[in-house]
Amino acid sequence: METSPYRPRVSRETRSLLTAGVLAIATLWLLARIRFPERPVTPNPVPSVLGQLARGPNYDDLAGEIAQLQARLQPWLLVLGLPSPAHASSQTSLRPAALRLRDDLAVTLIPPGSHSERLKDRAILARDPASGLAIARVPLPGSTSPPVPWTPRQPQQARYLVASDVSRAGVSLRPVFVGSLDPIASPLWSEPIWSVPGRTDLMAGSFLFTSSAELAGLVMRHGGGLAIVPGGIVLAEAERLLATVPAPPGALGIEVQELTPAVASVAGALAGVVVTWIEADGAAKGQLSAGDVIEAVDGLALASRQAWDVRVARLEQGETLTLRVRRRGELREVKVTAGAAVPQPDPQSLGLTLRARPRIGAEAVRVESGSAAERAGLAAGDVITLVGELSAPAPAQVLRSFAAIGQGQRVLVAVTRGDTHFVTTLER
Repeated sequence: METSPYRPRVSRETRSLLTAGVLAIATLWLLARIRFPERPVTPNPVPSVLGQLARGPNYDDLAGEIAQLQARLQPWLLVLGLPSPAHASSQTSLRPAALRLRDDLAVTLIPPGSHSERLKDRAILARDPASGLAIARVPLPGSTSPPVPWTPRQPQQARYLVASDVSRAGVSLRPVFVGSLDPIASPLWSEPIWSVPGRTDLMAGSFLFTSSAELAGLVMRHGGGLAIVPGGIVLAEAERLLATVPAPPGALGIEVQELTPAVASVAGALAGVVVTWIEADGAAKGQLSAGDVIEAVDGLALASRQAWDVRVARLEQGETLTLRVRRRGELREVKVTAGAAVPQPDPQSLGLTLRARPRIGAEAVRVESGSAAERAGLAAGDVITLVGELSAPAPAQVLRSFAAIGQGQRVLVAVTRGDTHFVTTLER
C-alpha cells in the first residue's frame, strides 16, 4: 500500500496572515514611492520600506551631514572683502559670499546702488548693473570648476536646502526649510526664477545647495520679497558676463514713475511708465514731455516699472531705443539715442537741485540717487524750511550749511511735504 508523503497542513488562519503581511508590505512600498518620489527605485522593496520606516536623523546626525557638506563645498565658497561706501559712518565692509567659477574667478552678488565705481580696485571684472551679479578675481588656489546645477523633479514639493552664511570666520552653511518653488517671470532673467514663501529664512546673496552638493541657486531680492535664481541660470549668466566686452553706460536723460489708474484714465493707456522729468540737455530733449506714457521699448510692451528699470540699467552709450509713446491718447513712435551716463554722485555730496521759495525756504527740484539728500529721505517737491539754525533758508544757505560740516557729521533740517511736516538730518 502506497503512502503519500507527509505534508504539513497550513491552517487557513496562517495563510490569511501571510497574505495580509505580503499585502501590507506591498502597500507600504507603494506609499513610500508616493511619499518619496525622488528616491531611486530599488529592485527589492523590503530594504527601501524598512529604511524609510527606520528612526529619522536627529540633530547630531544633521550637524554631521552639514559638516561633511561644508568640507565638500569649502573649495568653492569664499568671502569677498569690498570697501563700504565712503558715506558710511561705520568701518564695516561689504562682505558678500562668492562662488568660484575656476581657480582665479568667482561669481557674487553686489546689490545695485553699491557704487560699483568704488570697487574697481577690488578686481570686479564684470557686473550686470540691473541684477548686481558680478565676476571678481579671487586669490589662488581653488576649485577648477563650480558645482553641478540642480534641477528639481518636483519644484512644488517642500524640502530642505543648505544656505551659505557669511561670518567673520568665513562662509558657513545652515539648513533652510524651503516651501513650494513657484516659477515666475522676471525682466532680469531670460528664464523663469523661483519665488519662495515670505517667511522662508533666506537672505539675499546666499548661495543654496542640496545635500548632494548641487548648486540650487542664488537668493536675490524680487519685488517686495525674495526669489531664487536657479543654479543653471546663475552659471550661464556668469559666462555671458565673462564673454561680453563692457561698453560705456548710456542714459536717456529722463525720469519715470509707475502708471497709476488715475493717470492711465487721462492718458488713455493701459500699461507702461509715465515720464515725469526730462533733462534740458539730455538725449530725449524735444522728443518726450512730462505726462507721456511709454508703453513699449523696441517692440516689447512694458508690463511693469521694473521692466523699464532693467532695460535702462543695461543701456549702452550710443544705443538707440525705439519707444512707443502715448501722448493725450495719441500713439507715436520715438527714437532716442542714449548719451553718456552721468557718473553716480559722490555719496558725500548733497545731491539737491534747489529753487528759492521766498520767506518759506528752499524747494527740492531734483534729488540725485545715492546722495546725502536721498539717504535723508528727501524727495522732489519737499521744501526745506530750516537748516541748522537758519529759518526759511535760501538754496545757497542750504548748500553752505551742508558743506560746512565734517565727514560723518550731520545737520538738522525741517521739511514741509504737502500738508505734512517732519525733521530729518543730512549726513556728510
